[in-house]
Amino acid sequence: MEKNITRKYLKYAIGEIVLVVIGILIALSINNLNEKRKDIDLEQKLLKNLVENIEHNCRQLESRINSIAHYRKYGGVIISAIENKLSYHDSLENYFHLGLMNTGNIRLSGVGYEAIKNVGLEIIRNEMLKKEIMIFFEEIQPEFHASLKWEQVDAADRDKFIDEHFIQSPKDRVGVKYTPFDADKLFSDRYFIAVIYKTDLRREYFSMILENHLNDSQELLKAVKMELNE
Repeated sequence: MEKNITRKYLKYAIGEIVLVVIGILIALSINNLNEKRKDIDLEQKLLKNLVENIEHNCRQLESRINSIAHYRKYGGVIISAIENKLSYHDSLENYFHLGLMNTGNIRLSGVGYEAIKNVGLEIIRNEMLKKEIMIFFEEIQPEFHASLKWEQVDAADRDKFIDEHFIQSPKDRVGVKYTPFDADKLFSDRYFIAVIYKTDLRREYFSMILENHLNDSQELLKAVKMELNE
């Protein structure tokens, strides 16, 4: 009888232990699910922030592309006057400012990517998307910014030439009007001719790299939105 009672208590104890273990495993499983859910929610939030970041950059790129196209029209009027050997006319004073203005300076944001890095890139479950995001913000966008440095080449000399050869005055409360000190000699000045042509060439180059980077940004934006099922 004592053996039977001991055996029953032993079975009961083992059963209790099994139930406790099962309870612990269930609790751990629920906790893991909750943590996974939190990670997924955080990933979604970070990706949505990244979408906003890229969309903001795309708007900046589009705006700058349109501005450069506008500035090239102004520069084109001056180039046309030079090529057609037209006599100087004071109406051209309205075209010099935008015709000579720097247009390549733009700094795009990477705050969405930095937020992901601060949390840890492993938060992105899609390995291919994670790689695309890293390549874009660690390689493509820095190279894009580096390519814009050509705008600053001989900028100091150009500004010095403008100061020495033009009177600058406000134009109808908007913009600046450049009036040449010696209009007759301006169109035969080799430095001026070189500057106006080089400025147009730079703008053509900048338009190309801006459009290329806009395309790259839009491709990444599309991939992130697909991951968000938007």
